[in-house]
Amino acid sequence: MTLLFPKKQKTRLKELSGAKNYLAHLRCALKLPPKAIICPLSSLTKYALSQGKFKHYNCEADIYVEEQKGFCYVTGFGVGAPAMAMALEVLIALGVREFVLVGLAGSLQPEVLSSDIVLCCGALADEGTSAHYVPQEFLKPSASLTKKLASAMKKSHMDYHIGPTWTTDAMFRETAAEVAHYQKRNILTVEMEASAFFAICAQKKTKGAAAFVISDELYRLQWEPHFGEKAIFQNLYALYHACERTLMGK
Repeated sequence: MTLLFPKKQKTRLKELSGAKNYLAHLRCALKLPPKAIICPLSSLTKYALSQGKFKHYNCEADIYVEEQKGFCYVTGFGVGAPAMAMALEVLIALGVREFVLVGLAGSLQPEVLSSDIVLCCGALADEGTSAHYVPQEFLKPSASLTKKLASAMKKSHMDYHIGPTWTTDAMFRETAAEVAHYQKRNILTVEMEASAFFAICAQKKTKGAAAFVISDELYRLQWEPHFGEKAIFQNLYALYHACERTLMGK
């Protein structure tokens, strides 16, 4: 006998509160542009803010609005699927309809190396948030927005891989057996937000695309960190500009 309410049944039910009611409770009347770059990484913020004239707001995340360009940059909401869910629900309630997620990821394949860029074409939901929104365990991004992001990267002559990711809740519980399992299934990366991001975008009928820069390697069935290396930051900056061009239609 299970004590948990069945998640597959839950995905068809209406929530009691919801982000709009939460914002009304907070008396938050902020209206955001319809497009956003969303990034859990604080390490990208200083660079991103140097690329425009942003107004800063805070509502469950640090929201930087570039009114002239018509998009916002969102960060400072924490790491992992639950943090992504709360920030994303609030952003959608505030008017955002298109999102590009930028983040770091670990490599599961020998051809995907530190500082490489990976355009995400799907995510395995090995986390606890997605099942509250949709019943599928493999979630896909917006095809049209992903195509636009790929085009923007090609126009900038950026090299990148395309493949799916494994989204996990427990970054310190990645095991050699799991890495080997996902290697055989051609999963390229591991990270902590993408499947929840795609699930919520699908359930709320908004568009989401995602791309990562590789910060650590696990394909040898051991952990090899490369955080802080110059090439990683360079490709994060290049990816930021590709996301900006994607959202602005350039």
